[in-house]
Amino acid sequence: MRNNKARNFAKWVWLCLAIIVATYDSHSQAAEKENAGSRSFTYLSLGGKKKAIAVYQMSDEDGSLKPVVEQPLEQPGPLTLDAKRRRLYAVNYPDKIHTYEIDPDSGHLKSLGQIRLPGQPEYISLDRDSQYLMAAIYSKHQIVVCRLDKQGIPQTDQLQTLDSGRLPHSILADRHNRFVYVPCKGSNQIFQYAWDENGNGLLPKSVARHATPKGAGPRHLWFHPNKDWLYVVNESDRTLAFYRIAPDDGALHPVQTVATVPEGVLKGSGAHIQLTPNGRFVYSSNRGEETIAGFAIDQKSGELKSLGQSATARGPRAFCIDPSGRFLLAGGTSDGRVVVHAIDQESGQTKMKQSYETGGSPVWVEIISFKRGS
Repeated sequence: MRNNKARNFAKWVWLCLAIIVATYDSHSQAAEKENAGSRSFTYLSLGGKKKAIAVYQMSDEDGSLKPVVEQPLEQPGPLTLDAKRRRLYAVNYPDKIHTYEIDPDSGHLKSLGQIRLPGQPEYISLDRDSQYLMAAIYSKHQIVVCRLDKQGIPQTDQLQTLDSGRLPHSILADRHNRFVYVPCKGSNQIFQYAWDENGNGLLPKSVARHATPKGAGPRHLWFHPNKDWLYVVNESDRTLAFYRIAPDDGALHPVQTVATVPEGVLKGSGAHIQLTPNGRFVYSSNRGEETIAGFAIDQKSGELKSLGQSATARGPRAFCIDPSGRFLLAGGTSDGRVVVHAIDQESGQTKMKQSYETGGSPVWVEIISFKRGS
């Protein structure tokens, strides 16, 4: 009797184990299939000797890069993507914007033409609806807004040129697409613009000018994905500033300013900034100190807690976080490398994983992920 009970119990245990193993295998196979069905591509704008947009396939597993193709371009500069990730826009120095169609299977770029702007753009972006291309014309103290047609191609007959503060270094629309913000390094101000109610671009004059601390030199900015919070990297004093955005008129209210370098470090300058897609962490790059500074964002208050700095490529003018929020890729204009950092999903700490020679001078990085059938 006891032997029968023991045998039945053993059978029951083995049956449960078999079900668990089968379920695990099924989930593992489904995850592998999903990963196999996704494709991620990295686009590096390479100046110096290379003069091309280099396309890499990026591993979703460890962030490693595999060269795909190089798209020749005379003088590559900053890049940006449309909302659907089907168009890549590239600055072609000194004063052109090149439009490419992206092949989601291969990552290859197909040229759709280029336009000329009234000055040299140091930053380009699209509004949240991908209806307008916007550019900061640094040396002319102006911004440019250009309507896109249904194919996503800029239309020069609808070009709008507006005065800004001195040395505008970037331009970005808020998450609601109500206002556009332009940090002007020379004026120590962030200019705020509103869209024309008749759909003719931006209003010709700024609706507000938000002062920043003396000597800060606001450079690049990034919005929280789910909150009305703005984060700005200041070039001159190597700090990162946090602002709350008023929901009614978009006014900026300063809350916190933190250093992006260790206490006592006086060299270098702040460069780029980006948040993880989930809004939990924000990173900025330090040229001269050659580091990526990380901060945890309190999801209730928006305030920052330093995670320290990690070494990266030399001259990290630009970097990009992949759509999964697991990897940060930084380009070094001084050493010609692109460095892959893994982002710990719990702590936000970054760890250098791979480093690649590009043969050029990386001035911008963009990453796209496609799912099978997209």
